[in-house]
Amino acid sequence: MSAAPRLHLVTDAAAGIDRPDQGGPLWDVPVPLTAPTASPPPFPVDVFPRWLADMVTGLARFTQTDPAMAGTLAVAVLSACAGGRLEVAPAPGWQEPVNVFCAVIAEPGERKSPVHRAMTAPLFTAQSTLREAIRPKIAEAAALRDIAERQAEQAKALAAKATEPDKRDQASADAVAAAIAAEAITVPTLPRLIVDDATPEALIGLMAANGGRMAIISDEGGIFDTLAGRYSGTPNLDPYLKGHAGQPMSNERQTREGASIDRPALTVCVMAQPTVLRRFGGNADLAGRGLPARFLFALPRSLAGWRAVDPDPVPEQVADLYRQRVHDLAATYAEWTDPAVVTLTPEAERVRRAAAEQVEAQLRPGGTLYEMREWGNKLFGATLRLAGLLHVAHHPDDAWRRPIDADRMADAVRLAEFFAAHYRTALTIIGTDTAIENARYVLSVLTAKGMTTFTRRELHRRVSRRLPKSDDVSAVLAELAALGWVRQAHGRYELHPRAASEAPEALTR
Repeated sequence: MSAAPRLHLVTDAAAGIDRPDQGGPLWDVPVPLTAPTASPPPFPVDVFPRWLADMVTGLARFTQTDPAMAGTLAVAVLSACAGGRLEVAPAPGWQEPVNVFCAVIAEPGERKSPVHRAMTAPLFTAQSTLREAIRPKIAEAAALRDIAERQAEQAKALAAKATEPDKRDQASADAVAAAIAAEAITVPTLPRLIVDDATPEALIGLMAANGGRMAIISDEGGIFDTLAGRYSGTPNLDPYLKGHAGQPMSNERQTREGASIDRPALTVCVMAQPTVLRRFGGNADLAGRGLPARFLFALPRSLAGWRAVDPDPVPEQVADLYRQRVHDLAATYAEWTDPAVVTLTPEAERVRRAAAEQVEAQLRPGGTLYEMREWGNKLFGATLRLAGLLHVAHHPDDAWRRPIDADRMADAVRLAEFFAAHYRTALTIIGTDTAIENARYVLSVLTAKGMTTFTRRELHRRVSRRLPKSDDVSAVLAELAALGWVRQAHGRYELHPRAASEAPEALTR
């Protein structure tokens, strides 16, 4: 079959319609699709010190991904190292923890797993180091407890056999003392720094066994599904809400002997698809309790179609330095019991105050944060948390000994502005109907490939990764036809002539 001739279009501006110059039937003006949001700004990699910035840019180049992906994971890795062990005190009576919640939103096939694996690897290495160091202490404590328990059993047996009152009373006292002594011997557990996933109930136990700290950094969106109630109609949000804020919590059913956590510090970083984000962000119960507003979202640009086939790997010296720095940070902070408190220099305080005043103004009606006030109200604290993490990155050897300076505070403000813009875009994704988004995606593919006429099968081959089922493609074509963007003629579909001008780059996101 010969290809259909390309039609040269003439617009009838007066009638508001398009018509082919060969006298074909007139097109009605199509119904506009949801207006795309402007692309959010790029990740400010220069807020990091050289050792971390080089890793982020090198990994982004090697995986051919937007630096926002590795950059956001870098923030989460710093949080996993210092969360619960460092707090920022901008004023007397105000101490902000530095653990953060992040989410990277990207389509399937955007190489989330390789980036996740490279950025989190040093945390697992540090975890192994800590475990090897404590194994002898575990063996010693377990042996001492076993001996003490046997002695307590023997003392109880003697007390049970005693018949004379004086001897029975003394034997009973000895048995009680032996039991108390055995119970007082605590056998340490193997430390955990990071997990890929955990139910809320299991998470409380993990945090209780690890000094109140834990990091969940996952290259999948399963946590969002769990929290949105996919597996439980009423998930327990306490470890997330209180783990973010540092409020005391306990769970009598799950933590051993009802152990409580006085200063929980939870780090979360999820790498999820837009469909998972819609389920999570669109859940009224979660929104009502403020959980989505605690997340810093990043929406990396897709480079698919423009990626280099054989990119240069991360330079060995860059990767080695990154692994060593993160390993040492994680291992050092993990051994602390009480958090260090760092203050701001007078210059940094002035930067913080100016930024806080600007945020407050943006929360007013008409301001850029007004439509996302719940998230914006937490921006003061989030900026301080980011300042603390950048402070740790720039001063890995002695961050706890020095105040945060003005440069780090200014960098934190820039990073917070990046996350604010991306959160605004995330809200658009949450509120976008899936059918309309798929229609926009298909429209962008058609225009990018110059497919002015096509069959359903030809289109399916182009979009099968996102729309694997034939029925999915048929549903999108029906949507586009109903809105006037495509029509059928002679067994093929025709694309509306306005499609090329109405499908900006943002539609491919």
